[in-house]
Amino acid sequence: MKAALSASPAGRSIGGMTSTPIEDPVARVRTEIEDGKFHPLEIIPFFRRWPCSVLRDFIYTFIWNCGFAAVFYTLDIALGGNRSSWAKVNAYLLISNVVGYLIHFGFWSGGALGIERAARRSHVLVKILYYSGIPTLSVLGGFWIVSHFMDIGIRGWGASPAAVMSILVSSIVISLVLTAVFFWRERSAVAEAMIERERTKLERIEREAALANLRALQAQIEPHFLFNTLANVTGLIDPDPAKAKRMLESFIRFLRATLAATRAESTTLGDEAGLIGAFLDVLGVRMGNRLRYKVDVPEDLAAFTLPPMLIQPVVENAIRHGLEPKVDGGEIAVRVRREGEQVAIEVADTGMGFAPVTTGGVGLTNLRDRLRLLYGERASLTIRENAPAGTSVTIRLPA
Repeated sequence: MKAALSASPAGRSIGGMTSTPIEDPVARVRTEIEDGKFHPLEIIPFFRRWPCSVLRDFIYTFIWNCGFAAVFYTLDIALGGNRSSWAKVNAYLLISNVVGYLIHFGFWSGGALGIERAARRSHVLVKILYYSGIPTLSVLGGFWIVSHFMDIGIRGWGASPAAVMSILVSSIVISLVLTAVFFWRERSAVAEAMIERERTKLERIEREAALANLRALQAQIEPHFLFNTLANVTGLIDPDPAKAKRMLESFIRFLRATLAATRAESTTLGDEAGLIGAFLDVLGVRMGNRLRYKVDVPEDLAAFTLPPMLIQPVVENAIRHGLEPKVDGGEIAVRVRREGEQVAIEVADTGMGFAPVTTGGVGLTNLRDRLRLLYGERASLTIRENAPAGTSVTIRLPA
C-alpha cells in the first residue's frame, strides 16, 4: 500500500510512515490519453504491463501492423479465391507496416502538438473526424508511397476502380477499428481509474480513523492507573518514603515519555523501551514481588523507527489479564530481535494465559487493525501459549 495515514503535506511522516501527495487517478488517465500515451494494443491486458516509451510503442505498432496484415491477407484469400504466395504475404506485410507507421506518426504528432487534446475536448464529431481522418489519410499515403517507390505490383492502382474501392474499404475498416478502440479504451481506463480513486478514498478514511484512534490512545492515561498510583504514593510516604520516592520518580518518567509520545508521529525502539520500563517500574512498586520483568532491546535496533503506542497496549494487556489476576503474579519479558527482513517484538508473560480460541480482546484487535492499515501484509501480530505458563504476543514489522 502506498501507505499514509491521511492526506498530508508532501514528506510528512505519520505513524512512522511517510505520506505522499494524493494524485487523482482519473485526471492522470485522461491526461495520459490526451497526451497520446496510449497504444491500441493496450486493449489486451498483457500489453499494459510495460510503461509507455518510444521503443515500446514502435514495437507495439509493428505487432499491430502484422496483425492487420494477417487479417487482410486472410480475407483476400477467403473472398478472392486467389492462391496464397510468399510474394503476397510480403506485399501485405510491407503495405500494412508503411500504413501503420504513418498512422503511428500521425497520432504521435497530434499528441505532441496538442491537436489530440484539443480534439478530445471538442464535440464528439470532432473526435470522430480526428480518429478517422488520420487513418484514412495514412492509408492513402501508404499506398502512394509503396506504389511509387517499391515494385510489388500495385503501380497504377489509381486507375483501377476495384483497387481504389479496395483501398477505400481498407481505410474505412482501419478507421472504424481505431476509433472504436480509442473510445472503448478511454471509457475502460476512466472506469478503472474511478474505481481506484474510490478505493484510495476508502483507504484514506480508514487511515484517518486509525490516526484519530491513535491520538486518543496517546492522549489517554487510564484513570484508575493514575489514581491508583497517586494513592499508592500517598500511602507509602509515611511507612516507606524511599519506595514512595522511587514510585513517584518512575511515574514522572512514565508521564514524560507518554507526553512525548502524544506529540510524536513516530518513535524508536529505544524510546519505547524507556516508556515500557518506566511503566513497569511503577507497577513493580505497587505489585512488589508479584511482578518481575525485563526489557531487552539490542543496541543495533534501538534506533529502529516504528509508530508509537504499539508495544504498551500489549504490555498492559499482559499485566491486566495475565499477571494481576494470578495470586503469586509472574514475570513479563519484552524482547526484540531481527528475523531476516523483519523485526520481531515479543511480549511474553507467565500469567493466566488466554483461552485457546481467543484473539486477545479489543486492545489487540485494534492493534491488528493499526498494523494492517499502516503496513498491509508486511506486518503481523501472533498470539501463542508461553511455556511453561502464560501468553506470548509477537509483533513483526518490516525492517
